[in-house]
Amino acid sequence: MTESKKNSVEKAKIVEQIADLSRLLGMIPNDDTVILKEPVTHKSMELSEWLSETRNSFLRLSVQLDKALDLNLP
Repeated sequence: MTESKKNSVEKAKIVEQIADLSRLLGMIPNDDTVILKEPVTHKSMELSEWLSETRNSFLRLSVQLDKALDLNLP
């Protein structure tokens, strides 16, 4: 794979991850008593599940940005 193609693939992954993180952050509840609904499937999500998914999405985005920008984050 050429360097240009590799960069395009990495950028596409970053865009996908930003969209996923934005979707999750858009579901931030007002308080702990709110049961969340996933916007696309309308499945119920508990707050702990939402927090876990949001954390994982942020970590994936961080790794992808590190690779794409060659930051060598710890």
